[in-house]
Amino acid sequence: MAGNTRGKLKEHFEGFHRNVDWALHHIAKSATLIEASLSQLPGFQEVKGDVKKEQAFFMQHPMYKAVTSLGEGLQVFDGLGQDIYKRL
Repeated sequence: MAGNTRGKLKEHFEGFHRNVDWALHHIAKSATLIEASLSQLPGFQEVKGDVKKEQAFFMQHPMYKAVTSLGEGLQVFDGLGQDIYKRL
């Protein structure tokens, strides 16, 4: 365990990064579950096999869009934390 302020700050930002990684893991699992559910809809059969069209189909649905946007936001948040960590 670090004894000085700088070391303690580094520990906290390492913990922050690990927590964000864990949150991103859950976001990815959630997006996969939503994709599986949406792929059961009749309209999905029209786009199945074309990755770009599949992604566009998924992005039309608010829950999928919200979950993926949350993941993107967390990645930005994590990047900011990593920038602070590098300056310590």
